[in-house]
Amino acid sequence: MKGYVLDTSVLYYGKDLPQGFECVITPGVVRELDKEGMSARLELLMATRVRVSSPSERSLRKVSEESEKTGDSRRLSEADKELLALALDLGYELITDDYSIQNLARAMGIPARGFDQKGIAEVFVWQAKCKGCGKLFPADVRVCDVCGTETRTRRKKS
Repeated sequence: MKGYVLDTSVLYYGKDLPQGFECVITPGVVRELDKEGMSARLELLMATRVRVSSPSERSLRKVSEESEKTGDSRRLSEADKELLALALDLGYELITDDYSIQNLARAMGIPARGFDQKGIAEVFVWQAKCKGCGKLFPADVRVCDVCGTETRTRRKKS
């Protein structure tokens, strides 16, 4: 059976979910929905169409490693990484409107598409740049080792 791994954003919209396919979410999505006061909607979805599953530790490690390579590690939450790892485990398509999730999914060869938004057109690799002196760093560096100023992430130029 083909299926979909759904991001929290997909469940916010209240639109119909894809029919005839298994829909799966992670415990991180459950926590995000509870935090947003959507527990009643979540209960209905879980009773009818959606199941909760956790990704393997192996896939979580792979997602973390790959996110370091692309520079997405700073842009992704733990819940985002869970989604990617679960899609990797199940071989399901990931549905999300989050461009950072789509970016890493594409870089890893995980099928992903937007739900209400157009998906990404190309994969970005990110880097950090010091706001003070302009020194460039890997994307996960938050403070410049030269002048001590915070960094910001930006798209790495080829």
